Amino acid sequence: MLYGNYNNLKLQGIKMFDKIENSALKRRVKNHVIGREHDFFAVVQPGFEKRTAWELSGLNLSVKNEFIEGGVEFTGKLDSCYMASLMSRTAGRIMMRIASFRSVNYFELERLIRSFPWELYISSSTRIVYRISAEKSMIYHTILDDDAVYTQTILIRNSHDLCTVSLDASGEFLYKRGAGKKINRAPLRETSAALILLEAGINGYDQIVDPMCGSGTFSLEAASILTKTPPAFEREFPFMHWPCFKESAFRFLKNSLAKEIISAEEVKQIIITSDIDSESINIAKSNIPEQFSSMVRPEAADFFSLSGDITKDKRTLIVLNPPYGKRLEDGSEESIYREIGVKIRTDFSTCGYAIIVPGYEKENVLGLKYDRKIPFMNGGIKAAVLFKDA
Repeated sequence: MLYGNYNNLKLQGIKMFDKIENSALKRRVKNHVIGREHDFFAVVQPGFEKRTAWELSGLNLSVKNEFIEGGVEFTGKLDSCYMASLMSRTAGRIMMRIASFRSVNYFELERLIRSFPWELYISSSTRIVYRISAEKSMIYHTILDDDAVYTQTILIRNSHDLCTVSLDASGEFLYKRGAGKKINRAPLRETSAALILLEAGINGYDQIVDPMCGSGTFSLEAASILTKTPPAFEREFPFMHWPCFKESAFRFLKNSLAKEIISAEEVKQIIITSDIDSESINIAKSNIPEQFSSMVRPEAADFFSLSGDITKDKRTLIVLNPPYGKRLEDGSEESIYREIGVKIRTDFSTCGYAIIVPGYEKENVLGLKYDRKIPFMNGGIKAAVLFKDA
């Protein structure tokens, strides 16, 4: 079920640190991994780094002030990694940096990697996958080591012969909120939807209107944000198989986060979900988890027929991911964007909005004023989000 059953907090008996029998190794893991702070890196949609930094800071994580394209750095102990993996709606992946050294060729890199104390970070029952990227470096090899029960990806980046080694802490991309979600053509990633909603200031509105809902991503992310439902509660993360993993600390964190969840019935904001396409409505309905069923109720409706009366006396945010590219095979993109612009100016001029636009031509045809614009890639297409505050 999408977003998981947040009442099911039981772990599958994973007690990696407690299982270590070698007292010397256990002491080293405690002193060098559990007891000290680490550098972490959250992979994020380029263009939205500041929004993810704001989100992570809101989780009481120590975020670095310098921004890197496509990511946000933060520091902390292991519980910071747990918190970011469980609660970040906007990061695509969380990595823990474990080493940095200079290396000018493959053989030197192999020597340094072999001499690294891997036993502090990876258990013997783990299948290891190395992913190596190089920029202006002589190193270009990729190494695979197939073995055992669990899989741990080690990311090695060599830039100007400075090698940085990181552990993938989150595993599958974090936009995959849960199993079984159905999608239609050119779906919007959950992390992108969350970035857009948070950038638009969703919590400051009385209602959110998602009138071209597709598979319902905007509405479901809005419901998750408004109910404070952790987006990745039921996932199994690679860090749960690290020698340093302490189940009791992780369980305590999950229980604490579960107490913050608000039921859908308690949420004051309204979410209006619709689409003109009946197939999309059926898909959206099938994606709604039980805990959001009273908030998200997709209905068949044409955006261009919606009455402006629905916004009366309500501070309203309109989120739009109009069809474009492969979703429009008849070349009608320009006319749709022109009609959207007219509709917003005519019936929803007092509303805030976040509208995804593929390119300058469509932006000009749309003809709407905006407060800020963030370019990004959506489904391999260069696009931008236009934000207007109410």
